[in-house]
Amino acid sequence: AMNDEETVALIAGGHTFGKAHGAASPEGNVGPEPEGANLAEQGLGWKNKYKTGNAGDTITSGLEGAWTSTPTQWSNGYFNNLFGYEWELVKSPAGAWQWTPKEESAQGTVPDAHDPEKSHAPMMFTTDLALKMDPAYGKISRRFHENPDEFAAAFAKAWYKLTHRDMGPVSRCLGPEVPEA
Repeated sequence: AMNDEETVALIAGGHTFGKAHGAASPEGNVGPEPEGANLAEQGLGWKNKYKTGNAGDTITSGLEGAWTSTPTQWSNGYFNNLFGYEWELVKSPAGAWQWTPKEESAQGTVPDAHDPEKSHAPMMFTTDLALKMDPAYGKISRRFHENPDEFAAAFAKAWYKLTHRDMGPVSRCLGPEVPEA
């Protein structure tokens, strides 16, 4: 199992990169999970019939947007945004609940992933706000915000643990970045 520090590191680190995809409601647009699709579609992920089905028309979670202004680079932008704005609950284009900054200054700070002429405000999931509001997670998140190198190291170790869990006993792992057993 992951402890609280590893949980915060994985959520915040994962949301430091990339974006969520919710161009439209999955209902009527997204096919069955790959395991339930026909054989020809099983290796292609979820079939998406919405417009082009990719790029700006991608549907995964139904939540839409990026967390930072540098979604292709490691930065402290996730925590800067989490603690730097007051957040209000809104609906994504797909109708899913997500959070956006109340401050007008946040508008236009996040580049669009597919159109260089567009920009947006950052967004957060409810799970992201839990990293600020929950007493235990909030304490860890503030520490990571104030100590970016500690956050980067915690993420690296937690990611290693997450992606190597099925590799057998930790005694098989080698190197200085092997997490404690």
